[in-house]
Amino acid sequence: MITKIADIEGLLLDARRDPSAAFVRLHELAVSDEWAEREVAATGLVDIGKRHPARVLEVSAQWAADGNPFVRRAAIEGLRGIVKHDPERVRPILQRLHADPDKYVQKSVASVLRNATARHPEFVLAICDEWAKDATAATRSIIRDGLRKMRTQRPEDVGRILESVDARKPTR
Repeated sequence: MITKIADIEGLLLDARRDPSAAFVRLHELAVSDEWAEREVAATGLVDIGKRHPARVLEVSAQWAADGNPFVRRAAIEGLRGIVKHDPERVRPILQRLHADPDKYVQKSVASVLRNATARHPEFVLAICDEWAKDATAATRSIIRDGLRKMRTQRPEDVGRILESVDARKPTR
């Protein structure tokens, strides 16, 4: 069983030249029943994204449409490094997954938003504000969690977005 990134070191070394074969193996790990293997898949994508961001974005876009929530989660988790440098390139994948019904995927979308917070707070605020206008229950959860780090930095902006999300919450 693969339990740590060092277990796929050779694969990642080969991926520095051409990541194509690595994506096949990482997809296999992403669908694993073992949490550790799924984590290695996501971390492998992050590593490859350092040298081949366009390729990781391409694969992540494909994986974001996968029927398996573990694969969708790996798709978004693999963008952690890229979102810090160029969040606009990650936006289409965030858009695809912002209302994902799976809690596992929702937590990862929120986590990627938090990763962008330090360098790109305006991006995070803008995308959450956009999503708040037509938020599903899943999206509301993502917005709340994604803005968590910004509550002390930008309390007025976060408060306005959260008020908007709460105002659109269906009543029972």
